[in-house]
Amino acid sequence: MISGLIVLNKPSGISSGEFIRKLKPIIKDSKIGHSGTLDPLASGVILACLGQMTRFTNFLANEKKTYVAEMMFGIKTDTGDLDGKIVEKLERVPRKKDFEKIAKSYIGLINQEAPKYSSLKYKGKPLYQYARKNKEVPKKIRLIEIFNLDLLSLNQNKFKLLVECGKGTYIRSLVDDLAKDLGCVAVLSSLQRINSANHKIEDAHEIESINSDNIKNKIIQMGDALSSIDKIQCAVEIIDRIKKGQKIHLKEAELKSKYLRLFDEKKNFIGILKNINGLVSPKRLISIEK
Repeated sequence: MISGLIVLNKPSGISSGEFIRKLKPIIKDSKIGHSGTLDPLASGVILACLGQMTRFTNFLANEKKTYVAEMMFGIKTDTGDLDGKIVEKLERVPRKKDFEKIAKSYIGLINQEAPKYSSLKYKGKPLYQYARKNKEVPKKIRLIEIFNLDLLSLNQNKFKLLVECGKGTYIRSLVDDLAKDLGCVAVLSSLQRINSANHKIEDAHEIESINSDNIKNKIIQMGDALSSIDKIQCAVEIIDRIKKGQKIHLKEAELKSKYLRLFDEKKNFIGILKNINGLVSPKRLISIEK
């Protein structure tokens, strides 16, 4: 079974799931999944997890992501992007200084309403199914985090933004909220993810370039794929106790992050530990491949 991560460059116009399934004929019996869905409109970094790497997709999804987003003023749609139905028009276009006045208020933890056309679920069904039938459901408000929000350029009725954010951030909702604060209407007209969990667009592969002969050369090993998480290396007797589910206090873990990558003395990746002020316990360990 092939296990590890492949950093891919998804084009716009295809869903994330449909895109990574193109690898299926190459990986054969290995499991495949991805960390962090990109809307069909969006392009850029998709993290394809193969084999045992699928056990760690949530840890990748929890890490920071960086986007270049194009915000087009003048129209508002029911989906928040160019694929939707126009529901409002307003020709006003803000100035750079208008954006700079409000941008700082978005940095940090903020509440964000998920788009009606999203895959978040209500009573077991994704929100977009209700939206397509014009059925009202309670608003989904979530706490998200924006680390950086910069205006890269402006051209006629478009702003190009750099957004560095945490898990669960909807750029369509961010664009809609920005437009409201600017006294305008806008849609997300293009979106590219340029970084996800420390994996950059410059390192992403075109899926057409991957075949059964070269796929192993393009795979990032599991421990390296999770490089955005702090690491710790332990002796075999400590690892044996962790594998039995025991909690152990490790002084060297006291100042490290909530989760840790665990390696043995030979630098083999063992899995992820939960860390509370140095008290570590197994969170997700790899299984022994037969």
